[in-house]
Amino acid sequence: MNLTSPGFPFGDIIQWLAEPPRSCLTPALTTWLTADGSLTQRLRQCCQQFDVTLLGETISAPLPGEWPGTAERLWIREVLLCLDNLPLVYARTLAPPSLTQLQHRGQKPLGELLFTDKNFIPGHMEWGQAPTTGNIQQLANTLGQAATAIWGRRRYFQHQQQQLLVAEFFLPEALNRLPPL
Repeated sequence: MNLTSPGFPFGDIIQWLAEPPRSCLTPALTTWLTADGSLTQRLRQCCQQFDVTLLGETISAPLPGEWPGTAERLWIREVLLCLDNLPLVYARTLAPPSLTQLQHRGQKPLGELLFTDKNFIPGHMEWGQAPTTGNIQQLANTLGQAATAIWGRRRYFQHQQQQLLVAEFFLPEALNRLPPL
């Protein structure tokens, strides 16, 4: 699956919410969106084969409103989390370029590092819907997964005095394939 160009990066400007809008979500999706801990670990339990497909990584400016505070350039990594060769989650990570231990991980899931290295402290989460005509929706369409709503979450992490963000969006096929937690 070669999606690294011309589409990368696939990020969108998202209206993030402090609470998940439960009335808009199925109970199963709500449990996945609000689950604490490592998404990678939870997904591994739902399949025979778990893979990470790297869409790309670069040093670039964040999207408007995507990063708290000011940052001219951040390290940005985008991946697909695949269960049994089926992409179910699109993830976008933003971090200061000085957090070099995050970079060049290739097909290794970032979640394993974030939840095993005690220097990374998980923070609060926010929830949002990808625009129906945005890049994430176009990515889903390219993958043959058309939908009217793609919901995701983002989580803040602290590493010493630096912050990073990980956003995870459940692609349309995830709603059919992932069991309720």
